[in-house]
Order: sequence, then C-alpha cells, then structure tokens
Amino acid sequence: MTTHSFTSIYGEHQEIKRAIHLAKQFTKHEQPVLITGEIGTGKTRFAYEIAHASASNASLTHLYCPILDEATLQKAFTEKTRQILYLDEIASLSIPMQHQVIRFLEISPATKIIATSSLSIEALRVSSTFLPELFYRLNVFHLPLPSLADRKTDIPVLTTAFFQELSMTPDIDPSVWETLQEYPFEGNVQELKNIVQYAAVILEGQTVFLHHLPPFVLTPLSPEVKGKKEEHQLTLMEKQEFVFLLEAIKSLNEKGEAASRRILSELSKQGDIPLTPQQVRSRLDDLEKKAYVTKGKGRAGTKITLEGLSFLKSLDGYIPVQ
Repeated sequence: MTTHSFTSIYGEHQEIKRAIHLAKQFTKHEQPVLITGEIGTGKTRFAYEIAHASASNASLTHLYCPILDEATLQKAFTEKTRQILYLDEIASLSIPMQHQVIRFLEISPATKIIATSSLSIEALRVSSTFLPELFYRLNVFHLPLPSLADRKTDIPVLTTAFFQELSMTPDIDPSVWETLQEYPFEGNVQELKNIVQYAAVILEGQTVFLHHLPPFVLTPLSPEVKGKKEEHQLTLMEKQEFVFLLEAIKSLNEKGEAASRRILSELSKQGDIPLTPQQVRSRLDDLEKKAYVTKGKGRAGTKITLEGLSFLKSLDGYIPVQ
C-alpha cells in the first residue's frame, strides 16, 4: 500500500514535519483523531488528508459544529456504514448534542471520527462547557498543529506554494520577506494565503514588491493606538474581565491545573469576553499589582490570593463560573 503524501500540507519546519508524520501514523488505525490548533493553522486540510488516506472507499461527511442542528447530527451518524465523520470545531456543540455524540460513538457504523478544535488540548480538558466523557472518547490520537509564529522559516515555502496554486511563480523582493517575517500572523497560514491572493490580484509584472502587500501588513497598529484601544476596553469591561479571570484562576487552582496565559485566553473565547494571551498578561499584571493574584513560572501558573477571593465576592453582579 502506498503511503499518502499529504501534498496539500506545505512546510519544512520540524514541527510541521512531525505533525505530518503523526497524521500518517494515525491513518493506519480507526480510532478517533483530535486535531487542535489556532485558527488558520490548517486543521481542515489535515482532516481531509487523514480522511482520504484512511479509507479510500469511505465517504467523508463534514459537519461544522457551530451551526449544526440535532437532525443533521443524527442523520450523519446513522445514514452510512462506510464513512468518515469530520466534526469541525467540536467544542462549539451544546451539552445535549455532546451527549448525543457520546451515544452515537457507541453505536455508529462510521469508519472513523475526526474532530477539530481551535482550543488547545489543555483548554478542552479543563473547559466547563466540554464534557469530560466526550473529551476522553475523542482524545485517542491527538494531533497538535503549530502556529505560523512557531515556524516562520516556512513563510517562503508557503508563499511559493500558494502562488503556485494560482499558477503563478513570481519573484519576491527581499523587502517583502523581511516584512512578512516581522508580521505577527494572528490568522496563521490562512492569513498568509489571503495576503498571497491579494498580491496576486494586483501584481503587475513578475516581481512582488512591498506595495503589492495589503495595507494592514505595512501599517500595523502603532503602540500608541494599541495603548489607547486597550485603555478604552479596560474602562468599559474591567469588572467583567476581572471576574472571569479570577474565577477561572480559582477553578483551575482547585483542580490542581496550571492557570497559564494561553489556557486563560482560550477559556475566555468560549464566552462573551474573548482575550488574547497579550491581553491576559496585561490584566494579570493589574491583578498582581492589586495583590489579587501571584504569578508563578512554568507549571506553577497563576494563583488567586485571599485578597483576590475577597475582591471576587465583593463585586456587584458576581456570578461564579461552573
């Protein structure tokens, strides 16, 4: 049997090579695969590659969980005997539908289950809105995908590949490479692909120069503007953010889990107060100055203090996080 080459996945960095290697190993077995990674890291591309390599004669059913209804879910799990189910953004399912998935996993004729989430494996495990029973049923083969920030050496490889998908092979001015290396890429590989598509449309000639890049790449927010924006957000939402962070830290502390910036950020995105890791750091600095938390290094994470507990209880409209 010829090993599937995963030709739609581009990159030479050791982290993406490791992800491809793991994915190929997972295709040899029928147990569930759980793919995690930030938005735009390529979860769907990996899901499709794994599906196509796992069973050539099985159909693939892609279910986008944020808009999935109960009838569609039930039909997908009971209709076909030779199929692979791709549960896209599995953490978005309601609790009742998660219970249904657990039941279907026991009786479904599906050949294989592939699930993805933009939350990290740690955030899924400690989430109050994701059933532990479902987590442990799906977390058989875990495939974590690196962010583009963790493999910026792949930017030239990815850029070239995305131009080739458009049947183009332009030259790239060195200034473009320098700019792309400095850009934060919060949208990861998908954002780089968008930038390539923009440049491809307005390109005249054979060389991509800085003026062919989208304006937002060339003029990111200045520190002054970011500071003012942050100030405004704190003024409007300080109480809600502090309640969320202190309660989340308290809950993680009680479970013996590390309250890292990344986990706190990912947990915040499940509710109405999404915070980036940088915003979490800023809020934790404020809380530490008030002696409401203490910040430890590594697995120690952040701990809530007695002053923090008292402050939490004193807030008007305080609602504990379950």
